[in-house]
Amino acid sequence: MKLEHLTVNYDGLTVAQDLTLELPDRGMICFFAPSGTGKTTLLNVLCGLHKPQSGQVLGLEGKRFAFVFQEDRLIPELSARDNVGLVLEKNRQELAETFLTRLGLGGWEKAYPDELSGGMQRRVAIARALAYGEQHRGEVVYLFDEPLKGLDEQTAGEVLEVIRTQTAGSLSFFITHDREEAQRLSDVIVCFAGPPLQVTQVIDNRK
Repeated sequence: MKLEHLTVNYDGLTVAQDLTLELPDRGMICFFAPSGTGKTTLLNVLCGLHKPQSGQVLGLEGKRFAFVFQEDRLIPELSARDNVGLVLEKNRQELAETFLTRLGLGGWEKAYPDELSGGMQRRVAIARALAYGEQHRGEVVYLFDEPLKGLDEQTAGEVLEVIRTQTAGSLSFFITHDREEAQRLSDVIVCFAGPPLQVTQVIDNRK
């Protein structure tokens, strides 16, 4: 896939100016840069939530997107299971319990968000994205915007393994400020400076 001559403005700021970048069609790609550089806006451009002023994203046509946002975006009136089930078809609702269990939330399926800790709410949000991806396996691009934020080290490691296993063979994008996390998870790390976003280094861990 390729970002071709992207110019992106957001909230009065030029996030990208004529940015061109060629990326693999499969694997985990990490966008690594300081806060405020524009990484989240770039994810939003990839999935069509934000339109660039010029340029285009090539290679993602016809894809669905499973997005773990920085915010959990859970519906307070719904249980953990129903929050995950919102993105699932009626005949695939069993995936909600499957992924909640895989992420260490077995037994908490009927709990509401305000009954869960911050880290547990985070895992519900991750379960929702992974379940949606499983439902549409082969059609999905995963977008993870600091997915491990708020998780303790042990839980983060366990969640990381679930993400790595579930997304194998797919194209995924991952934002983190943690260099060790980036190295553990990513096939390719794109280091940015900015704004506007400028590629300072591309590290290919597949070699």
